[in-house]
Amino acid sequence: MLRAALIGGLSLAILHFFWVLIVSTEVAQPILDWVFKLHMLSSPFQVQPFDVTLSAILIIVTFAIGCFYGVLFDLIRNLLFKQQS
Repeated sequence: MLRAALIGGLSLAILHFFWVLIVSTEVAQPILDWVFKLHMLSSPFQVQPFDVTLSAILIIVTFAIGCFYGVLFDLIRNLLFKQQS
């Protein structure tokens, strides 16, 4: 269960770490605009200036959420495999 939690947590945290890097290099707005355009939407969002504190909170919170879903995945998987036996 711990391994599933770590995999889920690291997966989401790493994804958001790359977003933090993109924001810190000031190329996030064109990427965000492009993603919305691919979905045929106009972007109502404006990327804010980089903030180290908010970036750390984002990574920590997404790690915790990923851990939760990793544990949930493991519990469901174990429940399904027990039913098959």
